[in-house]
Amino acid sequence: MASKPKDKFFKKHVKDQAEAKKAVNNRYPKFSFEFCFGSKRGINHASVNTKKVTLEKMILLSQNTWHEIKELPREQSFEKIKKSSFNSLPGLPDKFKGIEKIDVFRLPSKVGRLIGYIEEDTFFVVWIDTKFDMYDH
Repeated sequence: MASKPKDKFFKKHVKDQAEAKKAVNNRYPKFSFEFCFGSKRGINHASVNTKKVTLEKMILLSQNTWHEIKELPREQSFEKIKKSSFNSLPGLPDKFKGIEKIDVFRLPSKVGRLIGYIEEDTFFVVWIDTKFDMYDH
């Protein structure tokens, strides 16, 4: 009998988690550059054109919910890549050290990639890879 309250708790927890995930999918993305200053791959080292294309990409993505973004082709959306696939991760923030997959958004016109982490409805840009050498394709 003692396990019934425990089972009820876990069922509620699973339901709450599913509802939270659904809620995030219905939100519009936020973007943060808070961790993107720790290396030469940061926004502060990007060219004017890269900054312009990055802003245009964020404006485009901001018009879609996370659910809609996930439905886009990967060239327009993002993909998750194993951390072990990366050649280097300069200035990896402590906050993300335990996460095994890194999120990558492609910038249009082969300008580069925004690399970082999605947490709830926020994409934390950590690196901008304009040399296409942070990981092998």
